[in-house]
Amino acid sequence: MIKTGLARAAATGVAALALIAGGTAPADAGKPAPKPKPGKMVACGQDTTTLNLLAFNDFHGRLATKSPDTVAFFGTLEAARQAAGEQNTVVVSSGDNVGASLFPSAVQDDNPTIDIINAMDIDAAAVGNHELDRGWADFEGRIQDRAEFPYLAANLYKPGTTDSAVQPYEIVERNGLKVAIVGAVTADLKSLVGTEVFKNVDLGDPVEAVNRYATELTDGDEANGEADVIVASYHEGAAVSDPATLDEALGNEAFANIVNGTSPKVATILTAHTHQTYAWDAPVPGTDRTRPVIESGSYGAAVGQVQLTLDNTQPFRPGNNKGKGKGAIKDPGAEFRGTVCEATAENLPIKASTEVPSLVAQYPRVAEVQKLTAEALEQATIIGSRVIASSTGEITRGLKADGSPDNRAVESTMSNMVAQMFYDTLSNGDENFIGVQNPGGTRADLPAGDLSYAAAAAILPFANTLMTTQITGAQVKTMLEQQWQTNADGTIPSRAYLQLGLSKNVTYTFDESRPMGDRITSISVNGQAIDPNALYTVGSGNFLITGGDNFRVLAEGQNTRDTGASDLAAWVDWLTAQQTVSPSFARGAVSVKETPSTLTAGQATTFTVGAPQGALQTDTLDMKSTGAVANTTLVASIGDVQVGSATVSDGKATLTVTVPDSVAKGAAVLTLKAAPSGTVVSIPVTIA
Repeated sequence: MIKTGLARAAATGVAALALIAGGTAPADAGKPAPKPKPGKMVACGQDTTTLNLLAFNDFHGRLATKSPDTVAFFGTLEAARQAAGEQNTVVVSSGDNVGASLFPSAVQDDNPTIDIINAMDIDAAAVGNHELDRGWADFEGRIQDRAEFPYLAANLYKPGTTDSAVQPYEIVERNGLKVAIVGAVTADLKSLVGTEVFKNVDLGDPVEAVNRYATELTDGDEANGEADVIVASYHEGAAVSDPATLDEALGNEAFANIVNGTSPKVATILTAHTHQTYAWDAPVPGTDRTRPVIESGSYGAAVGQVQLTLDNTQPFRPGNNKGKGKGAIKDPGAEFRGTVCEATAENLPIKASTEVPSLVAQYPRVAEVQKLTAEALEQATIIGSRVIASSTGEITRGLKADGSPDNRAVESTMSNMVAQMFYDTLSNGDENFIGVQNPGGTRADLPAGDLSYAAAAAILPFANTLMTTQITGAQVKTMLEQQWQTNADGTIPSRAYLQLGLSKNVTYTFDESRPMGDRITSISVNGQAIDPNALYTVGSGNFLITGGDNFRVLAEGQNTRDTGASDLAAWVDWLTAQQTVSPSFARGAVSVKETPSTLTAGQATTFTVGAPQGALQTDTLDMKSTGAVANTTLVASIGDVQVGSATVSDGKATLTVTVPDSVAKGAAVLTLKAAPSGTVVSIPVTIA
């Protein structure tokens, strides 16, 4: 069987649907992309209708004049709409229009971004997880009240029912066709937003919900709405980074469910959430047809375009869906107008900033976008220009192997500093206090030199409130074990490991070769072994304290308190009080293979420190943040007595310790000190 895949022009980011065996990139991938080829359809007759779909996703309030250029992005979209004709075009966002936004939008409650999208007269947007960053009341109020387009989520229900809590679909008429856009949010939503949301709504399976409405929209009953063309807009997508082929992307369960389980009544699948760029011609289960599946990167990097040609002489009878996806349906359904006889899809590259004057002159909507963007940037400059502190060096998120930022699987100077802010702000002298920061909540880096309000605000854009909860020492261990991620149903999310930032009074060791749930081998708070039965107060933002990012144990805490104070305000106040900050390359989490629990006097014990393991192949004794120093020595001691030393190479050391007879027997603390980073790890041991 011929497999379909992605033909991409690497230099332009254009993707075209093509019947290419294996879906590999063409040899001339750096040249302008060829016209997209149609997928496998029926032959078109004489009487056809054309429908032009324009899509974008994960814009995240990216208001800027370069990289990306907001006006050029929306100018590209508008030029494509006008080229095809407004009467033929439907414009859809697949979610995350706002949230995790750049400073100019975030500092103004994302109002400028919503106003700009309003100005573009889009037809609908799927609800994304970031639309719910500030809770359900905020979404129903601030966001929906300001939006002049409908937000859609077919799989969000009123509690205890399957009654829609949000509009499930929108029907628009284009070129004589009734086009239904059915929206759905990711099934991982419970791990991505605060638990307050689910006091107001229930979450259902996105594919099942889309299929249910696809059936209603084609059952011949005008009372529940009817459509000629159905478009599914999922805030979920392929999780593989830059997937080369559809087959590769289908290795992710959530994406496979969408591709293989979505009803054959759906003509096109728009995806989002994973910030990937692809356009595939995917087989429709139970048929010999194919259909477009597309995602358009993020942050205004591309505009997705799907062009459907319908044969008006051939009513579409979907037939049985024999797919095996989680939401697969079995009903034959009624016929509805037109069969898609040709479909092409591609991701349009964004026009150059030099073309903006022409776009503004040609298109009134783009002129309004330019005006709104300029006003937002001007106001943000006024708010953000105030210098509040300075830094002796860059303070960054975790780095990937290629040096790019936002590796959430490694410890970072940035997340640790935010965790320390939580400690200093909330601990109030409590020695059993732990500041914690989830890596996904840290969204930017601090530069060296003067730190402006804008630079500080970019770090924490989610408007969390400061919360505390109390958990036992045993639950602290569970919290650290939950860095190896599982969803509530036991499945593994796309990010299988998330490294928490911790205040500097906490250190721990781990051994990833041990079974999941038993990988944390020692924890010390203020240099002393954690007491499994004692209560420890954890401070962070409301997202994490209420169990976000699958750290569900925190939602089980007692004496939980929401201060109501803004994390951004606390962060700005903390930086202002510090006056000067510096990156700390001292690690709090250290991999120790076969962590010793007992040391026998006079007997040598050898173990490995900083050895990369399992999912953490890049994690060593050295920090993975900009400017991090490479450790060269590791010294072990008990009290004032040195009991071993080793050379550190590539962040790894093999350490042999021998405890002299002069050391007191019984409970003790083995202290490991790495230089020059200043990493200090305390391991509770028994001297035998």
